[in-house]
This record gives sequence, C-alpha cells and structure tokens, in this order.
Amino acid sequence: MLFRGSIGRACVRPVFAPTTAIRGFRSVYHVESPIIDDSKLENQILGRAYNKFVPTHGFTKQSVDLAIADLQLRPENLGGLFGIGLQVSDVVNELIMYHLKHTRASLSKYHDEAGKLATEGAKVRFYMQKRLLDNVPIIKYYHQALGRMILPTNLGTFLTELHNLSDDITYYSGDKSNDFAWYSKRFALSGAFVQSELFMLGDTTPDYSATISFMNDRVSDIDTLGYAYNSMEEWAIFNGISLVNLVRSQLARG
Repeated sequence: MLFRGSIGRACVRPVFAPTTAIRGFRSVYHVESPIIDDSKLENQILGRAYNKFVPTHGFTKQSVDLAIADLQLRPENLGGLFGIGLQVSDVVNELIMYHLKHTRASLSKYHDEAGKLATEGAKVRFYMQKRLLDNVPIIKYYHQALGRMILPTNLGTFLTELHNLSDDITYYSGDKSNDFAWYSKRFALSGAFVQSELFMLGDTTPDYSATISFMNDRVSDIDTLGYAYNSMEEWAIFNGISLVNLVRSQLARG
C-alpha cells in the first residue's frame, strides 16, 4: 500500500484506465507552454552550471560561479540577473529548480516511444522511469537538493513543481479527467515519485534496476488499490505533512 492512514480512501474504480476508453472529462488545468526559456541569460548560466559543473561540484554556488566564468561573463554585472540577487541560498535554489524543470521538459522527447504502449499505466511507468534516470548524472549530490526542497521557505515552490511533473506524466499518458480523481492521481504519483527518488539514493544495482522495480511496484499499488481524497483539505494535509516527513526521515538515515 502506497500510503496508509486516515487520509487515504480506497477508490472503487481503477486509477489507470485503458487509453482507448472514452473519458467524460477533459483536463482544463494542463497548459502546454515552454518550461524553460533558453533565450534568457539566467537560464543559459543555470544550464551551463547544471550540465557541466553540478555533476562534479554539486548543487552549489560554486557550480554557478564556474558557469559564469565559463561563459566569460562578469559576475559584478549579474547582481540582479536572477531577480533575487546572487546570495548563496537563492542561487542554489534556482539551480535545483532548473534541474526539476529541465528534466520535466525532457519528457517530451519520449512521446513517440510512449505512444507505442497500449495502456495508460504502462505509459505512466515509462515516463516515470525516464524521469528517474535523468537523476543519474547528479545522483551523488541529490541529497543536497532534496534537503533544500523541504525547507519551510522552499516547500511550496518545490511541491508545485513536483505536482506539475505528475500532471505532465498523467496527461502525456492519456488521462484527461478534471474531476476530483485528477487531484488524487496527481499527488499519489507525486508520492510514488518521491519514494522512488529516495530509494534511488541508496541503489547500487546496475542501471538502477532496483529503483525501477521499486517504482513499478509503487505505481502498481496506485493502479490496483487506487486512492481518493474527500476534500481539498485532506489534499493540503497530505502535501504539508506526508512528503516532508518522508524526505526528512530518509535523509536522516543517510
């Protein structure tokens, strides 16, 4: 069972329906727009830092400073570039958010391949696997990112991006509902994804095969059992408590 406790309620219908089924609802929430504007200088700096320096220096201001130097820019002229100045904590948060948005945007590369899969559930697993494997180049530093994401001042922003990922995955996989089941599936997948990321931190199997198996099991739990939440209040309680406690407890174990 993915989540236990009083806030989980079993659904009577499957969470992942065959993609050939006729759906009575169409999502009015999903917006197709550029996730990252690569024409902006700040994103060019973050992109260079992320691709070239984070794999060796982690999610640090040093990675951003090295990217600025690599692009032959003058740091003293970039004080307000990110809209928040160049304080260490703010720049690191921007770098972490770039990772989340960049990897979410990368899912669009796989639409043709995913289109060959027969069911919504298979597509969800496919996109989840692709997204998890995008963590590989920076996995040894990912605990830094997760630790920052759950800070009270950062939590709302990063939860929004996490749920944007879940929304994209369900939408790309064929779900177009906009009833309350849309919310249920969205944050159930968010929980499964975070659990899988935490599992991945300690995975030493070739090609992270154990992580992929773990993720498939979590998605199967959602598909088999299903979860509904009775109100937006329960949804907010889940967001504010469950994911934070999950990440904190796992990071505390090292």
